[in-house]
Amino acid sequence: MRTTLHSLLALGTTALFALAVPGVAADEPPVGPPQPERRFDALAIPLVAYNTDEGFGLGLVGGAYLYRRGVEPYAHAVAAEVFFTTGGIQSHFLRYDGPDFLGSSLRLEGRLSYRAERFDPFYGLGNASSPDLAVELRTPAFSYRSRRAGGWARVRLGRERSNPRPYAGYEFDYTIVHPYPGSALAQQAPLGLDGGPTGRLLAGLLWDSRDDERDPRSGGIADLALRIANTATASRYDFGRLDLGLTRFVPLGPRFVLAARLAAGWAFGDAPFFELPYLGGLYQSEGLGGTSSVRGLPSDRYVGELKLLGNAELRATLVDFDLVGATTSLRAVLFADGGRVWSAAAAQAPEGGLHGSGGVGLRLVRGAAVLRFDYGVSAEFQAIYLTFGQIF
Repeated sequence: MRTTLHSLLALGTTALFALAVPGVAADEPPVGPPQPERRFDALAIPLVAYNTDEGFGLGLVGGAYLYRRGVEPYAHAVAAEVFFTTGGIQSHFLRYDGPDFLGSSLRLEGRLSYRAERFDPFYGLGNASSPDLAVELRTPAFSYRSRRAGGWARVRLGRERSNPRPYAGYEFDYTIVHPYPGSALAQQAPLGLDGGPTGRLLAGLLWDSRDDERDPRSGGIADLALRIANTATASRYDFGRLDLGLTRFVPLGPRFVLAARLAAGWAFGDAPFFELPYLGGLYQSEGLGGTSSVRGLPSDRYVGELKLLGNAELRATLVDFDLVGATTSLRAVLFADGGRVWSAAAAQAPEGGLHGSGGVGLRLVRGAAVLRFDYGVSAEFQAIYLTFGQIF
């Protein structure tokens, strides 16, 4: 594992980039507070990140925004990112977001992306995969080379304060898989080794009662989504995914917030192995394991057709201060994560129980910008994460 000192140096560098520019986002595309007096705004900043799974990352992220009075947080936004890591990852995207498209109640979103990994993890299927594993990251024995190019487009119906809000869309990816000789993937040969096209129709319902989309202290989200893939949707694989996500934010006095998330996902039919880590509707996670699910487990440590994930965070505001003309908060976090998976391919093997982790973190919060530093520990691993945006 890289040293904590190196991560703290990266944290300081990234904080300078993120906090020196108004409107850097918690999620892509970057968004800032509404600025109706400014018709147009644009920014581009260096992007520095680190986590134990992927190594150090360096790139460039930028966005352009068109504002219109009465439309929050903007009328139109375009964002782009170019990003490389020392762990052999390329991740690039171009995204559009129109919250009030053509003056209607439609929110139109779209994204084009490309991702390549030299060591995409695969430890096997099921809740007890590779039980005697002494975790060594980015090794050919438990990874494969992958490339995925594609994109998605979706529309949401209803104004921001209306509930429920239905949404629909289409997602397409073309995946190329290269197993390493003798690796767990080559030996187990699950469905999906041939890669190929995966087109999915998406339909869902969203309930959102958060008091502030950028930095919630109360309320929550419920998200139910169904994806269908078959030859009619330009997919080599015939399968579906049903995902449910629930989050809740409870204020505990002026400086404390208890945040909790419960997510479940079920992939049915003939889903390729590279689809199994994902769960979620509008807000997706990957795992179990890694920066967006169970922190302290290696990325995608446990995968299966059925997934259950839970996260809880106690968020405490330590101090508020003014930086570059805007209020900035330094926050501390205690967290606990847990989850498990089920897989028909591993039904005859011992399944094990809940995989849990815990840890501590720091947040620098400035409007929509959130710089996240987490240290997570599980029974088999420990990891450091430095990235943008809350985990949920």
